[in-house]
Amino acid sequence: MVFIGLGGYVYFGEYRGKEDRQKQADAKKKAISVDAANITEMSLVFPDHTISAVKKGEKQWEITNPAGVEADNDEWELLASNVPRVEREETVTPNATDLGQFGLTSPTVKVVAKTKDGKTTELLFGGENPRKIYNYAKFADSSEVFLTPSSWSRIFQKTLTDLRNKKVLDFEPDDIDSVTLNAGSTETQLQKSGTDWLIKKPADTKADAGEISTFLSSIRFARANSFAEPTVDKKAAGLEPPAARIVLHDGKANANRELLIGKSPEADKYYAKDAARPAIVIIEKDIPEKIKRPLLDWRDKTIAQIDREKTDQVEIHRGSDTIAMKKDGSDWKSADGKKLQWEKVSGLLNSIEFEKAKDIIDAPKAAGTYGLDKPKMEIVFKQGATESLRLAFGSDSKTPEGIYIKTSNSPTVKVVSKDIFNQFNVKSEDLIDNTPATKQ
Repeated sequence: MVFIGLGGYVYFGEYRGKEDRQKQADAKKKAISVDAANITEMSLVFPDHTISAVKKGEKQWEITNPAGVEADNDEWELLASNVPRVEREETVTPNATDLGQFGLTSPTVKVVAKTKDGKTTELLFGGENPRKIYNYAKFADSSEVFLTPSSWSRIFQKTLTDLRNKKVLDFEPDDIDSVTLNAGSTETQLQKSGTDWLIKKPADTKADAGEISTFLSSIRFARANSFAEPTVDKKAAGLEPPAARIVLHDGKANANRELLIGKSPEADKYYAKDAARPAIVIIEKDIPEKIKRPLLDWRDKTIAQIDREKTDQVEIHRGSDTIAMKKDGSDWKSADGKKLQWEKVSGLLNSIEFEKAKDIIDAPKAAGTYGLDKPKMEIVFKQGATESLRLAFGSDSKTPEGIYIKTSNSPTVKVVSKDIFNQFNVKSEDLIDNTPATKQ
């Protein structure tokens, strides 16, 4: 009982008491006692201008000064959340008569926060103390001057650009079911089909879904580098008519999200505008340059698709020489039953499935043009006794550098890296697994 009593005394007297004292000390360091969720209006008052906003929803803000500028909701929410976090240190003077010596006659920034109940708090940040680690500060309705860490003054020294909406185009990538790209006289149309994407114009073929997903994400997360001067209108920015246009169809909302691209005001930057919003922004070159890419960049450049689960035989035919591989459970074995190196066989299949073609010829000439009338090598994939795919390597390609290839399930001729040919151009003994058997 004595030990229990002593333990209780130590816990409540020391640990709990220490926690309570720490909370009280922390509370004393808070300059402003307010719930950030109750802040409905904020102003940042600088010596030569003021930026103000009012809260319009749970996390929606509207800039009221200057009027007609869209707010960055996240930035204003962050500002509001920082108001009750401002810390105060020691009091410099309880009754200041000369505010000029503290830089408070014309404060660096005055933070004005109004809450739901109509109360207004005005905190003024002045100059730095001699050690440059604190700022002098005071409330508008008090003559007391105190110190606050300089980081708080910097947090509230925001520009209008910092606080305005810098999103280039607002949409959710998963809701987009078609993309139209116009650059000069060139138009590219992409259509979503289930989880895949198709190119509908200028050709009708499968698209690279990963490439389109990356493109949509780059637009979704793009932010304005800066904003056009007020004197720059749509015509001056090259947006009427635009030099390029991106139209994203939002299937969920049944509406278009349209981004206009204009002139280049400086190196590697372009004017741009969301067609549904008034602001003309300046963006980096990435998005405008992606619009101009050739059709091949948007195409599915997969060499061939192999059903790895069902494929149980692979044959490499090179002239009169043939290497036959057969699946046995989870292993691969040669025609004479020797175990093959699983990593090497898997690497051969990976090269066909995951490497990308360098070029695609949709309307090929005679097979002899590409050395495919007498292939250097043929790879045959089988499912049981049925041939599922045959792949032929032809002659070398100079532009782009590589080797011509043709699969039995497509009329196109592709150019692939010679590394793929070299991976299959092996001797049977190169594939044998010579690892000594482990003794039981």
